[in-house]
Amino acid sequence: MLSWLGMTKGEETGRQFFGDVSKRAVTLVLLSSLILMYGVKSLLIYLIPTAYMEDAIVAVLPRIVGLFVALVYILVFERLLHDQADSRKDANQV
Repeated sequence: MLSWLGMTKGEETGRQFFGDVSKRAVTLVLLSSLILMYGVKSLLIYLIPTAYMEDAIVAVLPRIVGLFVALVYILVFERLLHDQADSRKDANQV
């Protein structure tokens, strides 16, 4: 119906998130991301003066920044682990 826009019903086979990575590695990445998120939140709470914490936006800022840092950390490590698993798979096939 919308093929003139480039939209088709064809299914694309994309790679799976944390595909071909051991469960131990996934668990370590996710747990370390929680530690990183808590560390960034604690650091920002320590650095921001308490007088500014009365503002609603500034009070939420450490949690939001910690969440974004943890998300980027997960995405970067997922990509690195996926590339490492691909290179290991290619080395085994040769």
